[in-house]
Amino acid sequence: MVGPTRLPLRSDADERLILLGTAGASSPKATRAGYSNAIVIGDVAYIIDCGEGVHRQAWRSGISMHPDRRPRGGSTVRSIFFTHLHSDHVIDFANLLFGFWPTTRVDVFGPGEAGLPITPYPADRVVPPLFPAAPTPGTRGLTEKLFEAFAYNINVRIADEGRSDLTANVFVHELGVAHDAYRPDIDLGVEASGASMTTAAPPMEPVEIHPLDDNGVRVTAILVQHAPVFPALAYRFDTPSGSAVFSGDTGPCDNLVRLAQGADYLVHEVIDVDFIANLVKKMPNRDNIIKHLTESHTSPEDAGRIARLAGVKTLVLSHLVPGDSEIPESTWEARASAEFDGEVVCGVDLDQFALSNS
Repeated sequence: MVGPTRLPLRSDADERLILLGTAGASSPKATRAGYSNAIVIGDVAYIIDCGEGVHRQAWRSGISMHPDRRPRGGSTVRSIFFTHLHSDHVIDFANLLFGFWPTTRVDVFGPGEAGLPITPYPADRVVPPLFPAAPTPGTRGLTEKLFEAFAYNINVRIADEGRSDLTANVFVHELGVAHDAYRPDIDLGVEASGASMTTAAPPMEPVEIHPLDDNGVRVTAILVQHAPVFPALAYRFDTPSGSAVFSGDTGPCDNLVRLAQGADYLVHEVIDVDFIANLVKKMPNRDNIIKHLTESHTSPEDAGRIARLAGVKTLVLSHLVPGDSEIPESTWEARASAEFDGEVVCGVDLDQFALSNS
């Protein structure tokens, strides 16, 4: 693996978009960190997804979760946003928390409980769910169980090192739809489920989930198509200087076009299905893998079409699958540019982009 073909882009703007990690999927990578992003506004940072390596990549970008332990001129994480709960988007959440040990409030926004059933493929397969008491937890369940799993680490550090109770500083806000006895903290206001491509992301308007804060940051969200994973969300950050949209994992989706209208940056996932199909052709579950990747992810050409329809200024390709520099950045960019006349950048870990309304 030779790695990216260029060095990371740099910016000293006060308001920046940072690509902390640009690889998709959970397989190990030699040349890229797992998918994660940051919006930095002065000395405050907002993290979007926590792929493998985000703890290290955040520090390298001047970001900490401990205001007294951050690089000179750095920023402190105020909020974390999960697009969905696949492992490659949450795997370093624990490292972020227990590595930085936040001493101030951190708000965590993410999907609520998915509910049952979990749709199998083929449809006639019988797949009893594991952990039947709570087989489809949301972000709150994920966080609580994470704290429980690390209970000894938390307790011994508080008792032995005099640390504060970090669990008291983490506040979870679940986004989703009401079903059965479950009610999300923020109801997206539509009927939806992970049962099919159609029901996972019905037509809807963006929902404000993070009202304008003291940094002038407002966040809206919308459902996108990543069935059977549900809820899967895209986020839009509007700041005093500009706007950035994060697709999360999704197939081509009209909701995303609606959310991204006129944005300065659209950070969109991309996949080369043919490459992956060849890679997994000898695996016994290859048909399941290819079906999911085809329906629930996006080619660079389709990402270009979405950027064109949304009228964004810059399309940033990330969550690359394959994600270990098997495909040059220029190839990803050329394929998206065939459908989009605006600027296209294939992301490199630690790329920085100035947010600007000009």
